[in-house]
Amino acid sequence: MCAASGPPSRFSRKFWPFGDRGATGCHNNGINFYNFYASINQKLARGAEILYGDEEASLLPPARPCPLRVPRIGLYAGSGTSHSWLWFVDLFDRMFFHDVVFLDEDMVKNGVLKNLDVFAMSGGDTIRIAEGLGAEGAYELERFIGEGGLYVGSCAGAYLPLKSSKQHLDRFNFVDIKIANISKTAPTVKQLGRKATTAYGCDYVYHPVREEVRLRSTEKGPFSGVGSFLAPLYGGPSMVTGNASEIMAQYDAFTKKTLFLVDETLAEKTLIGNVAAVRSELGNGVLYLFGPHFEHPHFPIANHLVANAIFWDMKKSSVGGTSGMSEIVLDGAAKRKLVRDIKREISNARIVSVGLEAASVRWTIGCKIYEPEKIRVFLEAIWKRLGRLEQSPRIQISNQTLEEMTPSACEVTRILREVKSRIDDRLETQGIAPHLFDSLRRLTMFCLQTYFNSLLLDN
Repeated sequence: MCAASGPPSRFSRKFWPFGDRGATGCHNNGINFYNFYASINQKLARGAEILYGDEEASLLPPARPCPLRVPRIGLYAGSGTSHSWLWFVDLFDRMFFHDVVFLDEDMVKNGVLKNLDVFAMSGGDTIRIAEGLGAEGAYELERFIGEGGLYVGSCAGAYLPLKSSKQHLDRFNFVDIKIANISKTAPTVKQLGRKATTAYGCDYVYHPVREEVRLRSTEKGPFSGVGSFLAPLYGGPSMVTGNASEIMAQYDAFTKKTLFLVDETLAEKTLIGNVAAVRSELGNGVLYLFGPHFEHPHFPIANHLVANAIFWDMKKSSVGGTSGMSEIVLDGAAKRKLVRDIKREISNARIVSVGLEAASVRWTIGCKIYEPEKIRVFLEAIWKRLGRLEQSPRIQISNQTLEEMTPSACEVTRILREVKSRIDDRLETQGIAPHLFDSLRRLTMFCLQTYFNSLLLDN
């Protein structure tokens, strides 16, 4: 049982979009990690001074006494990303890391990173991500880290800065780390064949298992005091580190929920004892690379370690600045109309997406497989936060978002209806799928940026 559940006491329950789901954020000693970080971030946002060694920050690992502050976090949602960046959204929202900027590849290239403390990247198609960012994005990212920024990458975000000679990825050789899950020949696959192996030049990157695995912390720095813990693996790397990197956690064991895609002996050889999480320095900054999805909302201890790493290694001095977007505050009838229009379109889109989930269709975009169920992941991320925007007397929104959000929502509904119609008529939908998911991604960025901007108004 949790000793504490639900939102921090100073926040009205109606503004807490997850109900009492914070009660799942327990370690075996009854601590609710989500409430702990939410409380700290709430106090920091209101101007309180909290040091690492203070009693109210006692869950943070021991460090030299230094002041804490709310970090400014950039979350990458550009081309090549899958739906998993929304797991970071849940983590940041539940822990009240509300100063979040959603980034695409153009924003990275245009220098927005200089105004951030932290840059987070989750899963997707690593090569498409690298291609989208290009040489300009690689330069900006390396400069951001070198000047003191913190990079947090899981799955594809962990692959991106590793050593590679492959086109596009060769621009990002930031750390001396290689992967263990690579072979000259494709291994025999037991199930989920297209998710189990990916051609990588003349080699194959293979994914031995999916779902839950057990990890063991090396008890260093922000990973101290947790022992073994669980996290889900969905294609992330098993890593082999160089001397310059610090191992934070290793693959320790499989569980009853582990799904084996290859022979268990090969899976054990590839994972068990190898590196699952690493900390590496680059110039004045730091990279944390996670093979499993530490940010997944069903794994509170792994979430706790992400938050620890952010407070431990984010930029030491405040960055200031803005995302470069012109922001306005919308209230009254104009606010109500905007939220009402978005809610109507998201409702329509949800209805269509539920109908699509019965269809036996899959889409290949880059090297990733997309099922109809992933459509609703984006829509639900918006839907469950619309109530907060409805109840708030005002919202903060950029001029660009104000112009594009409603047309973007209408476009998503239109494409979904077209996909549904084509499936009903037994016509192909592969050609329209990339446009659908790109439109979903952009709409979700617009809505979530408005949501997080508006939360900052209430601090």
